[in-house]
Amino acid sequence: MQSDNIKDQEITLHTRELLEQGKYQEALQYLKKTGKRNHQLDNIRGVCLIRLGQYEEAISVLKEIVFQGNICIPQDTPVSYQINFATAMIMANKKSGAISVLTSLNEKTCPQVCQLKRAIKNWAKGLNFWEKLCYLSGSYPQKPITLDFVPGEL
Repeated sequence: MQSDNIKDQEITLHTRELLEQGKYQEALQYLKKTGKRNHQLDNIRGVCLIRLGQYEEAISVLKEIVFQGNICIPQDTPVSYQINFATAMIMANKKSGAISVLTSLNEKTCPQVCQLKRAIKNWAKGLNFWEKLCYLSGSYPQKPITLDFVPGEL
């Protein structure tokens, strides 16, 4: 068991290094090659997919570790998993789901929560009158939200 933990730590460290170097595809291939699956590695897999622009696949991977088979997000779900799920939803232009997840997170919990909420506020400022009216009524305009930071929380 301890050997598995050491191996998981080595995999995590190596993929983090690859991500920091901007080698997203290489990190994803490395994760696939190891054949290992757990929530932490799936979170990293989700970050790779987000950074590669494969948002729907990222949503699929992250949804499993965020909801863990439940209808609601369990209290013990790590904030970083929730942030990455919300980020993938934003990037896939699925604002409703992203905003729903972010509403339950506190900016003090993690700086990226604040960054995502700021990106949504900046997006809302750029909406025209009719788009703002739709936004305020809970119908989100299709205009994409842009991020001014590298997405994905490890």
